Amino acid sequence: MFAVIHLPDFQLQAALRLEPELWSQPVALLEEPPAKAVVWQMTEPARQAGVVRGQTATQAAARRSGLLIKSRARAQEQTVAGLLLQCAACFSPAVEATAEGVCTLDLKGLPLEGEPERWAQTIIDSLARLQLQARLGVGDTPQIAALAARRARPFLRARDAGEFIAALPLADLEPSPDILEILQLWGIRTVGGFLALGRENLAERLGPEAVELFERAASRQARPLHLAVPDETFAEAMDFEPPVETLEPLLFVLRRFVGQLARRLEMVYQVAAELKLHLDLSSGAAWERLFLVPAPTSDVETLFRMLQTHLENVRTDAPIVALRLCAKPGRAARHQFGLFEAALRDPNQFHETLARLTALLGPRRVGTPLLEETYRPDSFRMELEGLVAPRPDEPASGADDPPPAGPPLRRFRPPAPAVVEMRSERPALLRSGPFTGPISRASGPWRASGQWWDAQGWAREEWDVQTWRGDLFRLARQDEQWFVDGIFD
Repeated sequence: MFAVIHLPDFQLQAALRLEPELWSQPVALLEEPPAKAVVWQMTEPARQAGVVRGQTATQAAARRSGLLIKSRARAQEQTVAGLLLQCAACFSPAVEATAEGVCTLDLKGLPLEGEPERWAQTIIDSLARLQLQARLGVGDTPQIAALAARRARPFLRARDAGEFIAALPLADLEPSPDILEILQLWGIRTVGGFLALGRENLAERLGPEAVELFERAASRQARPLHLAVPDETFAEAMDFEPPVETLEPLLFVLRRFVGQLARRLEMVYQVAAELKLHLDLSSGAAWERLFLVPAPTSDVETLFRMLQTHLENVRTDAPIVALRLCAKPGRAARHQFGLFEAALRDPNQFHETLARLTALLGPRRVGTPLLEETYRPDSFRMELEGLVAPRPDEPASGADDPPPAGPPLRRFRPPAPAVVEMRSERPALLRSGPFTGPISRASGPWRASGQWWDAQGWAREEWDVQTWRGDLFRLARQDEQWFVDGIFD
């Protein structure tokens, strides 16, 4: 037994999926190429107004004032095709992408006897939550199931294949207009009447095309499916016409993208672990950013705020012509908190706060300071990735370090500028704000240098000195400038 999921008016559904409110308005979808574009599909209000397939845009607009003309959305059609395959794979391991908007499932081994209607309604409801209207047919062969899906409202099971096919309208076989016209002149209206003519008579009078239609309708053999593997990445895409120049319409579309991705992830019992945002600009350039979700989730508000916080500070040099948002699935993190453990209850909210601080203070000004791989004093970088609490079984950094020897140095940041007089190549007098007076003892110098091979080269010498009042300071000289680097407690 096989099932076929059919999305009627596939191209129109793809174009209006992110604007479901347009289904109640007269909308006509034009087929390409644009130079000779004619109406291909239309909404029910447009059909009732007299818009028919094959009309030009001007002819269709004359039928109904206020008619909205839209072009095919190729990016969204690819998205819907992948979405349909992913949804079908949730209900059967053997799935075929048969055609645009058509997916075939092998039901062998599935416990569906007695309640196929309930199983079919689950698939139809799942696609409805993704703003797609689906029909589902079940039959003994993929061909019969496909014919049943076209007649379904929204579900149809062809129990008696011969009786079902004989009663079908001849147009369901999709013959060419010439063949259909000839058969209608002969008074043939159903597939049963067509089959009654016989294969030899059809071949003699109508040629190979009629024979192919006959074999398609008369065949009771199940063809093997060309199995397809759904993409593991969940993506939504849209081309903008006209291009987007402000943030509001971009956020409006992104909000719907995130909602759709969250529903698709919930369908496979997973959550978003990464988000990748890609923008195509009218200048031909592209902008891309990868967002790591600290605590994988499918919460729409959390994921949307992550994108919104970043985009509020993004400036592009040209309008945006296309948008693509990808979500990499993962499993929700689970953690058993200890009785006295202080851990983040909402890591996503914490990282959202960090993102807002970064937007206010600038990049590389928020995070955990990490030492650079250099001997240069006070050389560090700020990393947001370092703001992750260790697991309870991990020792804290520096827990086994030996205690420091000698008095601790309290460093000044920034170091205080100073004037130092040298006698016999040793510091003898210090002038630096309140730290002024002769130097009674001095140890040093301790010299260090690095990165001599590039423009970031540095050289530095340090002295530990004691003033006449007994205060202990660390002095540093770099680029012929003296500083008080700190004081020993």
